[in-house]
Amino acid sequence: MFAPLILTHTLIFLAWCARVGSFVPHARGILRRSPRRQSIALCRCLKNLPAYLEDSRIDPQLQEVICSVADACADISTRLQKLPIDNAAMAKRGENLSLSDFGVNIHGEKQKGMDIAANDLFINHVKGSVAAMASEEEDDIIFGEREGIDGEISYEVAFDPLDGSSNLEISIPTGTIFGIASYNRTAPFSSPGRALLAAGYSVYSSSFEFVLSLGVSGSMGAAGFTFDPTREQQNRAADRFILTRPSILCPSHGPYYSLNSGREPDWPEGLKRWIHDAKRGHTPSGTVFSARYVCSLCADVHRTLIKGGWAGNPRPHLRLLYEAAPLAHVAEACQGRGSDGKQNILDIVPEGLHDRVHVFIGSAGDVLELEAYGDVQQTSKTYHA
Repeated sequence: MFAPLILTHTLIFLAWCARVGSFVPHARGILRRSPRRQSIALCRCLKNLPAYLEDSRIDPQLQEVICSVADACADISTRLQKLPIDNAAMAKRGENLSLSDFGVNIHGEKQKGMDIAANDLFINHVKGSVAAMASEEEDDIIFGEREGIDGEISYEVAFDPLDGSSNLEISIPTGTIFGIASYNRTAPFSSPGRALLAAGYSVYSSSFEFVLSLGVSGSMGAAGFTFDPTREQQNRAADRFILTRPSILCPSHGPYYSLNSGREPDWPEGLKRWIHDAKRGHTPSGTVFSARYVCSLCADVHRTLIKGGWAGNPRPHLRLLYEAAPLAHVAEACQGRGSDGKQNILDIVPEGLHDRVHVFIGSAGDVLELEAYGDVQQTSKTYHA
């Protein structure tokens, strides 16, 4: 007597399954595919970097410069992924791209093999689309292939090819930083950060992110892209950067501050007071802060712009053109702030290619409160660890 009832319920259940399945055939099909095919199918509806730039309606030549930078970052990332393997092979002849010293740069810092490799990769990719380049690893301006072209808009780019290279041995996140401005033929790289038309950084970590800000003073906002190694490359590596953070907005206040607390004995009194108050929730915002410090500027700033707070270096250590100004441009585009402890970094006029400044970048409210404490700039000092 129960057989007809069981059969009826079975038919109803099968009909329900078929009906539910009809609503999700696309998702069900994607899940049955290989990881590579899943990624391609899921990303098909997402915008890539060239499409984003085209929609922004910025100058086509500036679009080309940005895509060339993205291409360079992709090549640098590939080298970094293989770095431990390359080092193992090179160890047989006593060399190591993470550890071995291959020279000294203009700042008196020992250059690692990967510093030089990243610098060369960046120059080779970008030189064809710009008039001039300035690198943290080079003494002088490098002129590009568009330097002598009259009647066309040309650009200059300042860059740090590999930020955080001291961390390579232990595979901590590293990055690349860049700032792009209109080429000043009579005085290249002499304008303040507010003249930047685009800036950004990459973070080479568990995923490979490329963050970009556009417009004077970041007026066109900032967005983040993730490199998809499974995406079929059409024309260039830039095609594989997928828009994953359409509009990055930094919270006005945040829970983290980021600096090397081991330097505390040398901090000025204003900075000591802010840190003391921040740990106890006694700053004007009332936020109880925690410390987060990777010692990789791109990683620390990236976290800060997304989570809030500030990151930086109270010493006049970071380079204005290659690090401070581009990151301040990104921060401004995210409604954050970049400061030297007294004024907005974007207002500082460079006096030379390799100027150094104090840096505090992050949530606008927190950075302004820090400035209000006064006496937060540490004097210059060299440390060996």
